[in-house]
Amino acid sequence: MTSRHLWNRVAALSLLVVVVFAIFAFSNQPYRVQTIQPLLQRTLSIETVEKVLPALDIRYDGHEYRRDVNPFGLIEFLFRKGAHLFVYASLAASAALVLSMFRLRPVRVAALSLLAVLIVATLDEWNQQFSSARTPAYQDVFVDLTGGAIGLMAGYGVWRLVRRRRG
Repeated sequence: MTSRHLWNRVAALSLLVVVVFAIFAFSNQPYRVQTIQPLLQRTLSIETVEKVLPALDIRYDGHEYRRDVNPFGLIEFLFRKGAHLFVYASLAASAALVLSMFRLRPVRVAALSLLAVLIVATLDEWNQQFSSARTPAYQDVFVDLTGGAIGLMAGYGVWRLVRRRRG
């Protein structure tokens, strides 16, 4: 194995470890540390938010998020679920990158990457049970799996583009 291949493997594995570490680091933070509502309230007026934010009514994990009741809460909810999608997309893509170095078939790489997402997401929600300032929401596991699938599709698309450019 050349030093370049070794470096690529170490870099891919390091990326995967950093993503998993970040997930559990954020999971252990209390909600009051993570909330963006005070920032939103300082920087946006209610009128501005009501102009740009569509009239949404979302029910999730026993809570209701509505523009007309708490627009900043709705924005934060959308931001937090978007963060779940992004982080778990990153997890799936980095897991796929590591697994692809073992010359597995793409279907197996995708399945094992999604299995990794499922395991980490489930452990993340389980871990939140023991945090005094967090509440586990097992619906988040489905959001995380969706993010993982998006990450795999995006990663596969990038891989195809790179291969096409190389000839």
